[in-house]
Amino acid sequence: MAVRCAFAITLVIVCSIATPSAADPTDDRRALVMLRVLAYDKQLAQRIGDEVRVIVAYPADDAGAVEGMRWATAFAKASKLKVNGRSVSVIAYKVESLEALGRVLERSAAVVACDGLARKIGTATFTRLTRARRVLSISTYEADVAGGLSVAVVPGKQRDEIVVNLRAAQAEGVKFDAGLLQLAREVKEGAR
Repeated sequence: MAVRCAFAITLVIVCSIATPSAADPTDDRRALVMLRVLAYDKQLAQRIGDEVRVIVAYPADDAGAVEGMRWATAFAKASKLKVNGRSVSVIAYKVESLEALGRVLERSAAVVACDGLARKIGTATFTRLTRARRVLSISTYEADVAGGLSVAVVPGKQRDEIVVNLRAAQAEGVKFDAGLLQLAREVKEGAR
């Protein structure tokens, strides 16, 4: 009997503990933009199966749990959408150790990173995990992208902006379509 293995793309949202925990339409919009960024990944079909799993990873403290739930809620609202014809599911995940995060990323094809956890772990350590496992990283802070994460959705003057570190994205096994590159602003690693 043949067993069919479906690999799911996993987006790990590393949540900030510095922002308010109330529901925010800005979070909902940014979650949609983050999912849309994935649709521009030319390698997406080779890296996933039938489902896009969004894992909202948060620090193992009370503030982290509040942030984790806030972002999980934003992504859950967006989960009714499809990314390149694939359904989206959302899982909140409390990260208690690097080993545990590494195990989650082992089963992942991509990672969306907001900021608190990446900074608690250390951006260099976080990017070593994502690059070793070929997992796309997305943040809500441009400094994270300059520090080695692939993409950020940040506040702009009139609307949110997409910021891309192409070198980091390539190291994570992602190749973006020219359409995203026209919408995004490139940031070089180390440019702060």
